[in-house]
Amino acid sequence: MLPDLSSERARIARELHDGIAQDLAAIGYALDSEIGRTDVSEIARHSLRAIREQVTELNSSVRHEIFLLRSKKTPTPQDLLEEGITSLQVHASLQVHTSIEGTLPDSETGLELFKILLELSRNSLRHGKAANIRLLITPTRITFDNDGSAPASISAAGFGLAGVAERLQRVGWKIISESGYNSISLSEVL
Repeated sequence: MLPDLSSERARIARELHDGIAQDLAAIGYALDSEIGRTDVSEIARHSLRAIREQVTELNSSVRHEIFLLRSKKTPTPQDLLEEGITSLQVHASLQVHTSIEGTLPDSETGLELFKILLELSRNSLRHGKAANIRLLITPTRITFDNDGSAPASISAAGFGLAGVAERLQRVGWKIISESGYNSISLSEVL
């Protein structure tokens, strides 16, 4: 028997708050302590501040996810996708143009596709330094294009795409590379 969605969301929110959010806060405090030491060089202090900023952004992102989980309105996969990509842009302080055409299905498959598209976007922004991302969503196919620097082949892209392929398989979809990592299609297996 599947758990009630609202109680499952509350459980996940509690786990995020009591686990990851608290751990990130503790790491932040430890970094603050190191930054404040008098025997730390300016070069090291600068590096520690950059790490502290990343921890702060990550903690903010986790707390935002907790807020979404606790909100009364259950967001659709499309809401989550749009919010997630906007959040990535804001937290990474990037000037990125994103185009989303079409709508994800309002189902468990849609939720999985949202997670996959967010992972692809995150990788394109953080690792590939993409300035443009385009998503074209139809009921049986999603095209993900970006202009970042990335491996020329999907097989060279690493573990992230292996996880994407596994997620897709669970919901009856597959990954197809049109032009390496910069043009990926997700297709329903018919």
